[in-house]
Amino acid sequence: MISFLKNYFREEKNIGIFQSIMLVSFFLFFIIIICFILTKNKTYYRKLSSIPLEKDKHNHEV
Repeated sequence: MISFLKNYFREEKNIGIFQSIMLVSFFLFFIIIICFILTKNKTYYRKLSSIPLEKDKHNHEV
């Protein structure tokens, strides 16, 4: 299977454009994730971090 893919991509003429598109999409994905994390309020993360503790308070069965 891997040798088939190697041969296929060796014969592909426009492989450079695919590599460029994947590289750009990879960086865009991580930039979007980092922006999402940095724009959220600290209270949002405090609330999320206390969720497991809230379940333990109300449910004493483990």
